[in-house]
Amino acid sequence: MNNISNKELNYIKDYLSWELLMAKKCFEYSNEVQIQNIKGLFDQAGKIHQQNYQVTLNYLGQVSQEVNS
Repeated sequence: MNNISNKELNYIKDYLSWELLMAKKCFEYSNEVQIQNIKGLFDQAGKIHQQNYQVTLNYLGQVSQEVNS
């Protein structure tokens, strides 16, 4: 990660924050909705955002370990 600029690092941090925020909002909306189809859509969207967050975080951890070894 030595070749990453501060601007790029800030963008990655923003992206992770957006994914986490969207996951939380989707799960929150899912709890408020009574219609099962809509509830399922919010659950599914929340899981996708949560997965995007986790995949990106794992990738960054893996790259960081490779650079530091």
